[in-house]
Amino acid sequence: MSTVALIGPDGAGKTTVAKRLLVDCPLPLRYLYMGMSIESSNVALPISRLAHRVKVAQHKRALKSTGQPVPSEIHLHGIEHRSDRRGRLAAVARLLRRVSEESYRQLVSWVYQWRGGVVLYDRHFLFDGLPRPSERTASYHRLTDRIHNWFLYWLYPRPDLVIVLDAPSEVLATRKHEVPAEYLEAERERLRAKLAYVGTWILVDATQPIDHVVAAVNRAIVEHHASETANG
Repeated sequence: MSTVALIGPDGAGKTTVAKRLLVDCPLPLRYLYMGMSIESSNVALPISRLAHRVKVAQHKRALKSTGQPVPSEIHLHGIEHRSDRRGRLAAVARLLRRVSEESYRQLVSWVYQWRGGVVLYDRHFLFDGLPRPSERTASYHRLTDRIHNWFLYWLYPRPDLVIVLDAPSEVLATRKHEVPAEYLEAERERLRAKLAYVGTWILVDATQPIDHVVAAVNRAIVEHHASETANG
């Protein structure tokens, strides 16, 4: 059965739309978070969750040591995936953890597909993990990052359909007040460049009311599934 990746910059409403689709879509859907954030993952390896708890504890200690307040909830999305500067051994460990996690979630996806239904990806590692096509083999990437890029580009399965939720950066900034509009615009540009990695994709205007966005995405999934069935 088919796989559909729902992608878009921060503030585009990916998770909100995905949750609505699980209720409204006439096809049987299985939800799978395919992004880097362990906090948001509905499926993850136990070792990844343990590593995340360790990172949270380390971050709390770092805040305390500098006299900064420690919030009750700490979100490490974007922090836990920053460049590791602790040496080659740590870089190799990070590579193994990333590849293991990505492979595990793809295995879960295959199980979902084997059981029947459409697998709905919230985000996708191709878009979260790979740099732009023009930068994929750049020499300034550390060796472990180049290996990871090779793994995603050559070995990792592509989703059958990619649906891009898009909106102007000024609209996205009103939904994500903590994220600068300049960053959101750069994120939009990166996503557009990375569409070269996949075959079939469509763009959905995320400035519409949520009901219209969900209806448009629903229609795209149903039409794509019908086309695959007819050709299958």
